[in-house]
Amino acid sequence: MRVEKYSKNIVLLGDSAVGKTSLIQKYVIDKFDDKYISTIGKKATKKELILNRPEGEVQMNLMIWDIIGQKGYRYSQATSFYNAKGAIMVSDLTRKDTLDSIMSYWIPLVLRVLGPIPIVFLGNKADLESEKMYGLADIEKVAESCEAFGYGRNAYLSSAKTGENIDVAFQTLGEILLEKYVPIKLGSVLRLMDKDEVSSVKDALDHIMADFADQFGKMEYATPFLQHQLKISKVNLSAPTRKSVELFIDNLAKAEGLYKEAFRSDENRRNRHTILRHAKED
Repeated sequence: MRVEKYSKNIVLLGDSAVGKTSLIQKYVIDKFDDKYISTIGKKATKKELILNRPEGEVQMNLMIWDIIGQKGYRYSQATSFYNAKGAIMVSDLTRKDTLDSIMSYWIPLVLRVLGPIPIVFLGNKADLESEKMYGLADIEKVAESCEAFGYGRNAYLSSAKTGENIDVAFQTLGEILLEKYVPIKLGSVLRLMDKDEVSSVKDALDHIMADFADQFGKMEYATPFLQHQLKISKVNLSAPTRKSVELFIDNLAKAEGLYKEAFRSDENRRNRHTILRHAKED
């Protein structure tokens, strides 16, 4: 019997250190690592999901995107998940502010870029029972705000350490993506994200990284280059300084000079320094 095959792009969203990378690691290779790994740019992981239907099994290949979780990098983030068909929103049960961010930052960003796509909500680190600051009822209240999208109210407590509800979350999203209509993306990220509006050094860094990725081809291809240049330039994503971003711009130009004509990399360097000059101090 021929097995039907589908492929869908999904994205994990949430603040830094909520456990997105650990959740993916546990789901894909059944391994837990509690060492904090800060995702820079975008990482993609593939997982085959088998869905049972009356007419037989269906194979869905999920391309799971793990993107930068630092708030304030909305243009880079939007560039990273522009073709996603569904999302898993992750908050940290030991940090109430990460749940607040889902409502105030991540949901509006998704709606602005993708429209009302299917979303599953996870309150992660359920194994840290004594440190919890909120529970499933609080997560369900956030999920309720998206119930009007027509995909149900899907909220769970999860643990990347024990594996609690991780398979359930991805399975639920996979089933929704198979059966439900997913709206077409709303329009150009360039138009939606107000690329020319820079009010801080972090905004400038955001636009510079996204511009580099856009010229390079895709964010997943550009990520290793960005990660290396951020490291050698000693850029702190949480609080980038003007001096470190200036060095980052110069180092990016050197990297571009390896595969672009010199005048192109010099032009990019000048344009990016101009963006930074328009930024106010954070």
